[in-house]
Formats: sequence, C-alpha cells, structure tokens
Amino acid sequence: DETGPHIYYICPSSNFYECKCMAIGARSQSARTYLERHKDEFKDVEDLNELVAHALRALRDCLPNDTELTTKNVSVGYVGRGVEFTMKDDEDVADYLKSIEEEKAAPVVAPEEGTGGIYGDTVNPTEIRPVLELGTTE
Repeated sequence: DETGPHIYYICPSSNFYECKCMAIGARSQSARTYLERHKDEFKDVEDLNELVAHALRALRDCLPNDTELTTKNVSVGYVGRGVEFTMKDDEDVADYLKSIEEEKAAPVVAPEEGTGGIYGDTVNPTEIRPVLELGTTE
C-alpha cells in the first residue's frame, strides 16, 4: 500500500498480527529469538547486505549442529518500497554467506520475558526496510 511493505503472521485460528520480522517453520523458534533480540538494530540498517546478514544469522542459528548454510541449501528473497521482489539462489548467495562465514552460531536461549517481542508495535512507514524471505532445503 502507500505506506510500504508489511509483514503479517496469520495463525491457523485466523488471528493475524503485523510483525516487524518473522520466522516460520521447523526450528523457527531460534530464528525468532535472534530476530527479537536484534530487531531494534534493523531500523538503523541502510545496507541491504547487512540486513541479509542478519537474516542469515537467524537462519543459521536454527540449523542442526552438523549442518551449515551453503549455496545449495539457502535462497534469499527481498522486496521493499521501490524494490521489486528479487530472488537469489545458488552462487548468487555466496557473497552473503561469506559475510557471516567467520562468525560462530549463537547458543539457543529462550527470549526474556517483557522484551516486547516481534509483534504488535506500531511501525513508522518511513522505517520499513526490505523484507527477507529465507528458507533452507533439506
């Protein structure tokens, strides 16, 4: 719409929530924990590569210990105000993966109570950044 892109999480019960960021699927709790802890950093990110790096860190943190992110099991998609949906696969993802290669995965820790979460806050449309859709193929 005229205020920019939005993310909505729709529950099977038909409830829906506007989110600043979201992870869904198997093992997504670790990714949501990462996103919740770093969500305040996202509004200051001006570089798409840094935003993608955050998303890949969140994705990496929910993988089994014996699995690594590679160009064969990661795709990156993004869209934003004035930016058409773009999908990167295979070797197009290599530079993004190199940006987080040296970092260690964070230990899985439950989110702290009263930290606000990733739902519900009113978002200033001028602060919306490109949205990422990430997935692995296993």
